[in-house]
Amino acid sequence: MALSNSQVTRLGDRLRSSSITNDDLALLDEFRQTFSEIDEKAYTITHKVLENTSDWTATKRKRKTQQSIVDKLCRLPQLRLPQMQDIAGCRIVLKSGTKQASELNNLLLAAFTQQDWQVEGKERDNDGYRAIHIIAKLGKQFYEIQLRTYAQDIWANLVETMSDEKNTLKYGGNEQEQTIMNKLKQLSESFVTIDSEAHNHSIEQYQQRIEAAIRHVLSD
Repeated sequence: MALSNSQVTRLGDRLRSSSITNDDLALLDEFRQTFSEIDEKAYTITHKVLENTSDWTATKRKRKTQQSIVDKLCRLPQLRLPQMQDIAGCRIVLKSGTKQASELNNLLLAAFTQQDWQVEGKERDNDGYRAIHIIAKLGKQFYEIQLRTYAQDIWANLVETMSDEKNTLKYGGNEQEQTIMNKLKQLSESFVTIDSEAHNHSIEQYQQRIEAAIRHVLSD
């Protein structure tokens, strides 16, 4: 039986409580599985675009875990579970900078629009994190494509590596973590310039500039 919008909304409200039941988790998993079809359709469209595109390294499919969904609902009390846009999606990492990312963003927007999806590309810039997020919607379900430059992906992976299992580095943290995060934000600013000039350099030169920025900022 298909889950109704009101059922999913009430489930999201219960997941914010401190007493989540096994039945709630089972229902959440059932809800997650309803994204299988939109996942296949969106990933197919994405790869058809990438077949004719150079300068990308890899794609990674992702389905938001139960714990990640619960954590996000708790962080964002106004968010309704049916409106969560990143339960299903993929990540594309480029070998290059922002010029190529913008061009690929336009190609993806056009490809989804031609297949009658509602789609929007948003540049994310939040506490050092930078990427293009493409939100595609088919019916009532969302699919998110994270489009990162090589430098942006290195930055995001650094944060993940340095975070604990509760991600306190990304969401506040103690005084020591705040000091680290300030350095990472400074590194992100350095990457903006490097990314904007990446199309004027070889991939080797681009990578060398990234490595030099990391050494300069994190060794201070």
